[in-house]
Amino acid sequence: MTTAKGQKVTIRLACIDAPEIAQGESGAQATSMLKGLVASGPLEIRPQTVDRYGRTVAEIYAGGQNINLEMVRLGMAYAYRQYLSGCDEKAFLEAEAQAERYRQGVWRWGNKVKPWDFRKGN
Repeated sequence: MTTAKGQKVTIRLACIDAPEIAQGESGAQATSMLKGLVASGPLEIRPQTVDRYGRTVAEIYAGGQNINLEMVRLGMAYAYRQYLSGCDEKAFLEAEAQAERYRQGVWRWGNKVKPWDFRKGN
């Protein structure tokens, strides 16, 4: 993302963990969905912190919709339990339970390796 002043900023979506591109179809689908969601309206970035890699950890809103939460609701990401403290924990866990119940995204694809475990193995 580029700021109004032309500075490049890398954003890490707060409170979620999505499949990695290298995880195949689920990673590609999650990336595609995210691109579509952020194109739905003007973006509002709500920063929470900066992580150890210098990325801005933030919730992103497009057209008034919380994109992080929507990614979980659609099954394109998991609620990242280890890092839920800065977000509406209850909403994220309910969205994940709904996605699992209706077998959306990662729950339909049967991802056996969660993104955090995939990164540890690579």
